[in-house]
Amino acid sequence: RRQARGADAFMYMSATAVVLSCLCGAAGLPFSPTGRLPARSAGVRHGGPWAAPPLLQRRSQRGRARPPLLVAEDGQWGLAMLSLRTRRALYQALEPLDKGDFRWEFLVPWNNKTLTTLDKFVVCSTFIGLSFTLQTVYDPGASVGVHLSYIAQFFSYAMGDPIGFRLLAVLTAVLEIGGNLFETKEAGFIVSGMNLNPLEAFANVNVEDVFPIFYDQLFIVINGYYILRWLLTKEALASALEWQENEEALYTNCFAPLGFRRAQFSRLLKLSTFACSAEGDVLTVQGEPLYDLFVPINGSVEVRVGGAVASTLPPYQLVGEASLLENLQSPRGETHPPARATVVAAPGSCYVRWPQRAFYELQQEEDSDFGYAIQLMIARTLSEKLSAARLSQRESEQKLNTRLAATFRGASPRALAASRLAGGEAAAEGHGSGPEEAWEPLLSSPLSSPQLSEGSAAADEEEMEEAEAEAAEA
Repeated sequence: RRQARGADAFMYMSATAVVLSCLCGAAGLPFSPTGRLPARSAGVRHGGPWAAPPLLQRRSQRGRARPPLLVAEDGQWGLAMLSLRTRRALYQALEPLDKGDFRWEFLVPWNNKTLTTLDKFVVCSTFIGLSFTLQTVYDPGASVGVHLSYIAQFFSYAMGDPIGFRLLAVLTAVLEIGGNLFETKEAGFIVSGMNLNPLEAFANVNVEDVFPIFYDQLFIVINGYYILRWLLTKEALASALEWQENEEALYTNCFAPLGFRRAQFSRLLKLSTFACSAEGDVLTVQGEPLYDLFVPINGSVEVRVGGAVASTLPPYQLVGEASLLENLQSPRGETHPPARATVVAAPGSCYVRWPQRAFYELQQEEDSDFGYAIQLMIARTLSEKLSAARLSQRESEQKLNTRLAATFRGASPRALAASRLAGGEAAAEGHGSGPEEAWEPLLSSPLSSPQLSEGSAAADEEEMEEAEAEAAEA
């Protein structure tokens, strides 16, 4: 019976291999969406299997000649068309089968409703009961443990959750080890029961089961490691961590609003360096590559552009996030853009430093969402800084307009000059006097009196300079 099953399996595998070989061979032939063979620049000029005939090549070199149709040799055109038609027919036949991710509803295709938890339990129990009923009828000597491992493996493949898949993978390995160790070959649990003595089981283990048991143990270790990592990233466990006061404040005031969870921040915290500035540390230098991300905790941090102080950063503000974004998007994280400003921490202020490499390595982890958390952190920081810059610019413009309006008594400089000029001309025409007499009323007006130029003009000039400086800073 075992030989018959092996022969049938071999025949099925052979037939499957032949079909797959035909499909792969057809898919490997040249492809062109237009139905023509792709031209090769070297083949068109110097000959080759894809070259056009010499007459067509000579005609194609003329300016008014139409581009030639490529002619394939040795039947390659027919093979290419066959490949194209085969792929199209295969795609059209398989496309209706794509129903999205695997769902429990696929196990009961005659049911049109969404299965509840109770329905899933009924389907699972029915599947397992039917499987063992068939085993009892057709092959009672087979191992029950191995059969259970296959059932668990089936449900693991049907599960989209990666952690659930690994849990079922561990269960599969345990069941297969139990079936190979504690059940007799060709007389399984249904026929002769199980010997649960581990010493006797290991002493009488079948030679054919040594390697399956060995690899099952490896599967348990590997999947158990990933399950452990998943448990350590759970928020319930991470919330029990005891952080120092400055670490708790750093998470609450900076990283929590930026989208980081406590479990993620606990891993990021291990890669950080806390420092305090004794004589004024230079965190970044304008124009030089930036390798770290900084977060000031307390004190004053100045931003200097061109040697002048442009602004002062408040605590818990990211420094270097734009450079970090470009570094994360570069190949292997080797790009370090230059800093756009010089940032100096005042004496006595404290800050935290992270190397850009730490964020890049955390982002590369396939089974975590660190990449999403880092991108969200950078996006929110840049958005907040841009909104603050726009608001500051709007306020500075309003202050500048208010001071200008107060300086020119509500009139624009152009309108004021026009009114003065018109007044001077009218005075000259009315009195018929010389230029000096004509301009005397204008010069004695409140807006152009010597007292105004000596007293308020200097104050107005200072106000305008302050307003212009604020606008430039914004």
